Amino acid sequence: MSGPNPLRPYYIPPPPVGFDTSPLPPPSLPPSVHNASSSFNLLTDLQDYTDYLDSPSPNEVLKNFFTQAAAQYGLNLVAQPFENSKMLLQCRVVPRRECGVVGAKGKGRKKESTWRKGRAYDSADEDNGSDDDDADSTDSEPNYFASDDITPTPKKLRRSPSRGRKMTDRAGYVVETTTDPDTAHPWQIELPHPDSSISDMLKALWAKEGAWGIWKGQNSSFLYGILERTIESWAGSFLSAVLSLPDPGLTEIADSAYPLASLGVAVAAAAISAVVLAPLDIVRTRLVITPSTEQPRNILPCLRLLPSYFIPPSLILPATLHATIPSFISLGTPYFLRTRFGCDPILTPTLFSILTFFSSTAELAVRLPLETVLRRGQVAAVKPQRTIVPLGRYAGVFGTMWCVVKEEEGGEALWRGWRLGLWTNVGVLGLGLVGVGVAGREDSEF
Repeated sequence: MSGPNPLRPYYIPPPPVGFDTSPLPPPSLPPSVHNASSSFNLLTDLQDYTDYLDSPSPNEVLKNFFTQAAAQYGLNLVAQPFENSKMLLQCRVVPRRECGVVGAKGKGRKKESTWRKGRAYDSADEDNGSDDDDADSTDSEPNYFASDDITPTPKKLRRSPSRGRKMTDRAGYVVETTTDPDTAHPWQIELPHPDSSISDMLKALWAKEGAWGIWKGQNSSFLYGILERTIESWAGSFLSAVLSLPDPGLTEIADSAYPLASLGVAVAAAAISAVVLAPLDIVRTRLVITPSTEQPRNILPCLRLLPSYFIPPSLILPATLHATIPSFISLGTPYFLRTRFGCDPILTPTLFSILTFFSSTAELAVRLPLETVLRRGQVAAVKPQRTIVPLGRYAGVFGTMWCVVKEEEGGEALWRGWRLGLWTNVGVLGLGLVGVGVAGREDSEF
């Protein structure tokens, strides 16, 4: 029966006995040809399943990376002038002034300053006059107990009024008098009054150095932002893998099985990033506080000028506090709002946005004093020769705060730049409320 059976069309009869119908083996291929064909088949199979996989292609990955980098650079370009002005205000020293204020607004106190200085000079002259009278009365009386070998005594030097006693306040701190503007260095900027704001500093910086002045440190700030997020992500993933915790970058801390441990991992990652990138942060501060004509102006030459590529010991504590405390407040707020108060961003978005605004304001109030201490510590570590503002001294974390409060403008000097941060939080709150309103209208339509 030569044709197939119509009842079993797919049946293949076995070969007859005595005949070997097995096909001949194909000729052996060299190993390189075999590996190439296997790799080609693997790539072909992967391309067949690209529609079912979520991972993007390499071209899309590079495109997304450059898009995000360009967006981040643009954001830094907008924020850099305000950050530079805030940094200069934090590093600038303004002595406590009770004898007048520099600038046009202090003209009303000039007479009081002159009167007080005249009183100080008069008191110094009275002291000198009384000393001279005592000396004359002593010389007029005969000295009965003098020895035979009389040696001439040097005359007492008379103090000039310019070297009189310095005025002090009730706390005992020396009060600086109004300085002459001609004594300022030519590379330093001039501000209209001591309690200048960020806008005043921005105007003075633009008038002194132009566009090069307000965008100083742009590249270093951009590089610092990228490296900070990268190191935080890597450190958080590493610590999570060691402690068998979910990656904080992939899941929310409130959704973690161990939320407090995940919060600690995220805060520790922020501290590690701040300590590792401390030299780059010092370079950024140096580029901002020095004149635009001061060389070098590139990142690598400035890094070579540092005494070490590691964080200075005096900056370990302020850098760690500046990184951990604000991160703990910002990252722990959603967890505590959800667990303690039952406030969820999906169920109660308006209340969640308002409470987040208050937590951001509290984080700002904690971060600004620590940032002021950190900036002054960085300036003390790099010790630049020329700076565009007079610099305050660094005496540790609490010592610097004490010096700022007692020897400078008072407690307000610790929160320089708070208006900018507060308006930023208000803008974020407004955008959140607008987004909630738009989402509510869309849900009502459906």
